[in-house]
Amino acid sequence: MTVPFHYSTTFVLDKSHFSETFDASVPPIEGVKPYTKAILIALFGVVLLYGTPVSGYLAWFIICLGAVEALSVKFRKAWWLWRQLLSRSANSPVELKMDESGIYWQSAYVNNQLRWDELNRIESTEAGWLLHSQAGRTYLSNRCLNDEALAFLQRQSTR
Repeated sequence: MTVPFHYSTTFVLDKSHFSETFDASVPPIEGVKPYTKAILIALFGVVLLYGTPVSGYLAWFIICLGAVEALSVKFRKAWWLWRQLLSRSANSPVELKMDESGIYWQSAYVNNQLRWDELNRIESTEAGWLLHSQAGRTYLSNRCLNDEALAFLQRQSTR
């Protein structure tokens, strides 16, 4: 008779954790396509500035919005990290539990669970695991897992 698997640990949602999460879960951007929205906003502002009798202040405001959008694409990791570090959950401890039925996260601000049967795919990354479900993707860092938990996740990913 085998003993059911159970793992429990605590980690902190600090800047290094958020940075690792971003690097593992957000695909890299390439080319001009990510800047399309910024370009269109800025072009709309230019059309307003030179092609209509609308106030120049409004046109320049829209052009500046396009520039801010372009900067948010260029510096999206820093932008995302800044937003996460301003959230209530930043620098708070999270209790992670993993067993035969699923994974559970609990903190002062978040209570979340993912059952194994809800997961579409479990993908291994360089520094952790991406858990794909109908609700989206969740990242689980290897830093908070021991060898037994890593082996258990590997078995779950091949199911």
